Amino acid sequence: MKKLMTLLTGGLLLATVQLSAQTSAAKPVIMTTDGEEIRAASVELTQSGDFRYAESLKDGSPKLSIRRNRVRWAWIPKPEEITAADKLLANKKYDEAATSFAGLVKPFGPLGWEPYCKLRQAEALDASGKQSEAIRVLETLKDYPNVSPRNEADLSAAYELLVKFYANIKAWDKGLELSKKLMYAGDAAAVSALFARGDILSARASETNSQDDRRDAFNAYAQICLLFPKNSRAAEATFRAYQTLTVLNDARAKIFADKLKKDYPKSDYAKQL
Repeated sequence: MKKLMTLLTGGLLLATVQLSAQTSAAKPVIMTTDGEEIRAASVELTQSGDFRYAESLKDGSPKLSIRRNRVRWAWIPKPEEITAADKLLANKKYDEAATSFAGLVKPFGPLGWEPYCKLRQAEALDASGKQSEAIRVLETLKDYPNVSPRNEADLSAAYELLVKFYANIKAWDKGLELSKKLMYAGDAAAVSALFARGDILSARASETNSQDDRRDAFNAYAQICLLFPKNSRAAEATFRAYQTLTVLNDARAKIFADKLKKDYPKSDYAKQL
């Protein structure tokens, strides 16, 4: 997905992303409040916060306007600016990455990238020892109104990370409340929701030695194993179920150890047995 043009000038905000139909598998999308899906060749966010789009990249192709109050959500392929910020994070330039992602929310957030930018900003802040700031960033997504099939996974990952931060500061109730919200966020969020619930219950059990919390945590991990065996995180869930049962001195731990060896033999988790 290659961006052909992005324009950010002075105090004027004009984020323009144009896609080559020949090289891009995914085009920009606008979903209107009345359920119409507009697949465009380019989408622009104007200074006023409204949207403009073109159905073709041909010279002279007209651009159509649509007011922001008529847009349920919009999405564009990943802009180069966000890829550049990703590189800063990968190169452990955490302060620069956090600043970069924060600055990208305004031009690209309304185009579907707010959850991703805030997730990565929080990761950078946490890596630089600023977890409290990371929590504040992620909490702004609690009532995010523009979730779509294109950014639901990023939003779920952001919620899961926030639950982990809550576990770190022993904010159990906040973590459990958020994990419950994740459970009802849609199918794509299910794995993140179950991990979030398992993690917060495991953390609380480590603090209080509650066997009930450990059993509930096991149930969360086990559901991932049983319901989503082909998910990329299924091996991790199987290992976590095994670990939890081991702490509980439950003989069923062997079942999950055997499952890990059989179904995910090349995973890093199988190597830890």
